[in-house]
Amino acid sequence: MAIADPLENALPADACAAAHRARELAAHLQRPLEQGRAGAWHCAHLLRLGRHADVLREAQPLLAGLLQHAELAAERRDLLRVLTLSASETAHFDIALDAAHELVRITAALDEDGPALAATFALAVCFERMGDGWQAARLLTQAMRDHSGGADALPLMMAQNGLCATTLGLVYQILGTDAEPELTALLTSARAAGEAARVLFERLPNPAYEAAILLNLGEILVHQGDQAAAEPLLRRSLAVAVAGGLRAHEWRVRVSMAHWLIASGNAGQQALTSMEALLDDMGVAAPQETAIRAHHAAYRASRQLGLDASALKHLEAVERMNRQRTMTQLRAQSRLFVTRSEAQRAQWQADQARQDARHHRERAAEFAASAERDALTGLGNRRHLERRCAELLPAAQRDRQPLALAEIDIDHFKAINDAHGHAAGDQVLVALAQLLRDNTRAWDVLVRHGGEEFVVVLPGMGPEQAAEVCERLRQRVATHTWPEFGGSPLTVTVSIGLTATPPFDVAALMQSADEALYRAKHGGRNRLCINGQA
Repeated sequence: MAIADPLENALPADACAAAHRARELAAHLQRPLEQGRAGAWHCAHLLRLGRHADVLREAQPLLAGLLQHAELAAERRDLLRVLTLSASETAHFDIALDAAHELVRITAALDEDGPALAATFALAVCFERMGDGWQAARLLTQAMRDHSGGADALPLMMAQNGLCATTLGLVYQILGTDAEPELTALLTSARAAGEAARVLFERLPNPAYEAAILLNLGEILVHQGDQAAAEPLLRRSLAVAVAGGLRAHEWRVRVSMAHWLIASGNAGQQALTSMEALLDDMGVAAPQETAIRAHHAAYRASRQLGLDASALKHLEAVERMNRQRTMTQLRAQSRLFVTRSEAQRAQWQADQARQDARHHRERAAEFAASAERDALTGLGNRRHLERRCAELLPAAQRDRQPLALAEIDIDHFKAINDAHGHAAGDQVLVALAQLLRDNTRAWDVLVRHGGEEFVVVLPGMGPEQAAEVCERLRQRVATHTWPEFGGSPLTVTVSIGLTATPPFDVAALMQSADEALYRAKHGGRNRLCINGQA
């Protein structure tokens, strides 16, 4: 059975077959512990082979059955990690988030650095695949600050390579923009993480890790313009992936090789042909991010060749897939407890979620009976804010839990009403209310405070985490597709003032948030200001 152990250096295809045989034998001999362990190992090898649909099919019954046994706690944690990664690659973000949050919860109870790093790595990959690479990179950076001292080489290597990969994902998001200094900084950061992973890999040789680490480093060098240094890394990664049957890695390397060909200057046709063949090869089995990058490489090659129709076709494919990913992300609704301190508050948030489920059942009748609903947007009104804060603030003070409050004001709202009428203004208010629902948790308090001003209360969040939520919301408002009036879409932005407890008094918090909002308005609008910060 040793060949089936993922920590051994067997080729993934051989190890996968061995794990499958071991699982069948254990089932025949009625040895459930060995059967569960072999099943978890089998899924780990399926992940390495890029067989994500098979992972989704096999992992969930194992987690619900054999891996409930206390002696298989380590295997359960690793299978949750594997399930998170495969579900993320196939855009099943509801499954990925559930698995990742369960992994964070159980590793928090261990208070061990290695498992905590592995859990954060899995959740960060989920965020990156959902299109939120900034959050993913922040999580991994914070986790390595918190846990690198006591972690073994393997989780450290995974985290460093994960940081390299997520930062590389951010590079793709800003390629072709005017953000040259930011692009340079991201590439430098990604390369440092990749080099650190490569050093750790030398102590833990393994084909799957070698293929991934060399791929990421080679791709970074391509975008840094060092084609000579990139080529041997990419070719070695491709050879390792092909020899090991690592199909998903092979596809990714072929995309990176296309970017290398484009950067070389005279091989656009070869790159375009390669990407169109790759897209045909992958078919419906294509991991979402790999397909997006393949279309992007084909778009760049087409532009280099002056093939406008081909370039447009691939660009439209990229845009379509990004829109699909964004829609999936919004539906998935991340629960946002991801760092170590947040994970330790998981039980408190679970209690809040249970209370919220009861509130959901009662909310319609309660709003109607107590007049706590804003008639236009369906959000709470001032009376709702006062009642919920009267419940949340004493509880937060008693349980020593943070709480944040944000005031959100639509910029130049009067100009929208004056130019297009109050019907247009009402459409903007209703759409913004929906954006608030889509980008907050179920237990957050959402209120239309009057006119164009909204208030959001974020229980369990300190200023740093709340600032990330508010900044993402600000960006999504600015990039939202607003209704057209007079032949052109509206441009809508918001200014946000944010504060956090203490004090545990709603009037004091509102005044503090209002002061921050005033600074945001007078600082140029379309920005976030935090109480106590410039």
